[in-house]
Amino acid sequence: MPLLRSQDVELRDLARGAPPLSDAWGSPTGARLARLLGVGGMSSVFLAEVDTARRSSALSPICPPRIAVKIMKPAMVSDLMQEGIFAGQLAQREATALGRIMDRTPPTEFVVGFYGMGEAPVDVRGRTVKLPWLALEYVDGGQDGSSLADRVTRAPDGCDPIRALRLCRGIVEGVLALHDEDIIHRDLKPDNVLIVGPVGDETPKIADCGISKVADSTYTIAALTREYAGSEQWLSRPGEKNPLIGPWTDVHALAAVVWFVLGGEHWCRGPWDNGFLVTGERRSLVTAPRLHPGFAADRVTLGELDRVLGKGASPALPEPLRDLESARALAPRDAPSRFESARAFADVLLPLLESAAARWKARAAREDRATTAFRTTQALASPAVTLEPTAQIVELPPVEIKNVMLPPLRPGNIAFQPDGRALARFGGRLLYLWGPRALPIPVGPKDAPVVAATTFVVRGPHAGFALVGPSHVQLVRPGRIVPLGLPPRASPIEAALGDGQTFAVVTAAVEGDEDSLPELWLWNDESWSAPVALPLAGRVLALSSGPYGMLVVGANGKGTRGRALFASYDGQTTVYATGVQDKPALLTALCSGERLAWAAGEGFVLGLDRGAVIPEEVEAKDRPVVMGLDPVGLPWLVTMSSVMRRQAGGTTAVWRTYYEKDAGAPPLVGITFTHEGARVVDARGGGANLVPRDIGSWQSTSAVLEQGS
Repeated sequence: MPLLRSQDVELRDLARGAPPLSDAWGSPTGARLARLLGVGGMSSVFLAEVDTARRSSALSPICPPRIAVKIMKPAMVSDLMQEGIFAGQLAQREATALGRIMDRTPPTEFVVGFYGMGEAPVDVRGRTVKLPWLALEYVDGGQDGSSLADRVTRAPDGCDPIRALRLCRGIVEGVLALHDEDIIHRDLKPDNVLIVGPVGDETPKIADCGISKVADSTYTIAALTREYAGSEQWLSRPGEKNPLIGPWTDVHALAAVVWFVLGGEHWCRGPWDNGFLVTGERRSLVTAPRLHPGFAADRVTLGELDRVLGKGASPALPEPLRDLESARALAPRDAPSRFESARAFADVLLPLLESAAARWKARAAREDRATTAFRTTQALASPAVTLEPTAQIVELPPVEIKNVMLPPLRPGNIAFQPDGRALARFGGRLLYLWGPRALPIPVGPKDAPVVAATTFVVRGPHAGFALVGPSHVQLVRPGRIVPLGLPPRASPIEAALGDGQTFAVVTAAVEGDEDSLPELWLWNDESWSAPVALPLAGRVLALSSGPYGMLVVGANGKGTRGRALFASYDGQTTVYATGVQDKPALLTALCSGERLAWAAGEGFVLGLDRGAVIPEEVEAKDRPVVMGLDPVGLPWLVTMSSVMRRQAGGTTAVWRTYYEKDAGAPPLVGITFTHEGARVVDARGGGANLVPRDIGSWQSTSAVLEQGS
């Protein structure tokens, strides 16, 4: 097999000609390098396309069609050899760390996926050298940027408290997942946190575990980024263990990353910042010029955040380590002792961020402002030239489990994360859909009745997924299903929402009580908030949240006439009567990034803008199942047979058919969006991938994806 070849010691030209990636024996893996993504200090990273039909055992069976391949640079291999460390050992360390995360079912969404490793013979300027490689999840953040550094830098007024809370909580969850597997990352920084999903629905993913400390590892190397690394890391020597490194080491970097999210710039001003690097000074968030007004105006919380972050990034180690002779010189005597664990740090930090987010949400609602950053909703104009076909369509096979006949997947029983992964309920079975693969989630005898009685599968509060039924709310977390607890009301749950921003359920009105109303319950931190009565005069069938409030739609008690209201975050409720209550039941809802929202019933769509109701035309007249916004803010509608997009122009907006399933094919039940296109799912778990030809901005505008290694 031909060798990979490069004339550049940084391997920048390695993907030229789309060469195949081989294993240590020169056998093809089924992957081909497509293009360079970025060059870091230790490795170069490439986008690779995988032919699943030719995938070798070097790649995981759940390997998706597109991956990032991180190949160690020749200079790094030589440097490690001089220190007595084989390059393959270092790659194996990262593979071990990420492999432990991948062994969880389902794995956390806050750490990048891992799909295999190997060594490839590479001809570098006429000399053949074996370079270790890792197959990793390809994270494309699109036009918003693919790293935390990109996203925060591009926030014009800084990160608002709600967005900051979501980002920081996800990063904390990723660190906790690593620590649960006895993995100390040791190089956490904004460039090593990748982001998937559009603004308003972002998932941070911790990447680059190349210098992590894994339990039972026998050697170490120094950290790479002094501005984020705890000072104890600089006592590390190649080939030796450093007893001062532990979970508190990541706490230091985690605190600095949180400061970066809130302040919009690095806490340490640079290598010349002796106050930060030498004397242990930690400047206040007040000094950050890009601090969002939602934080800047809340001086009490800001002071508490300064105190907690200062303790998290203290140069002084936790008790009793700080009293060791080797640790005494790391910090002045009056420096606070650092938190000993990421959990202890998070238990103090997150409530402060939650209270700041709640106060900002109330203030923004009072001022009639968007509560958080959100992608701008687009109105697709009628094209001057029609592209035929408007999308590349790749049909997807149904989900199959050996020796198992799966019942149909029903609408509302599949939930997607921003990276395209999903949890689906097929009767009494839970399946984790990951690219072309379906992984069964073990369901024990105790949980089987709960799964069978589930009516909604949604994203969970803060992380994972949730199963919601008339009398249960259960969280699906790695390796376990745990109860969340019910709202303190006996009425059955008739609707649920979990979209990464809001987690809520609606309990039904008490049957036979004319004064009883459906009630909306929002999950607030660790408990249900006080209920909001919904004067809908009927049943709730769908919910949607946006930066201005929540749209609630449904039907009257007989299910024959529509009902809709908008509950803004300032406590005001707008009930839509004219133009709604004379229509059939409303079955789906969608909020935009502005004040416009939509609701759909069988054969019609209504635009809802404050108190106005605007009928819009639809080409497919059958039953709607779900609505959604794509990465650039275009609204989509899925019915049982078709997929439509909203197109403006003329006097009335039209929802035009974009995809139609074959006659006799299973009904459609769901849709998700990534920067590669839309995935439509049918009742057998198959469906189609739709890659738009008329929306060029779906593709990433980042020239390179910078990696820290």
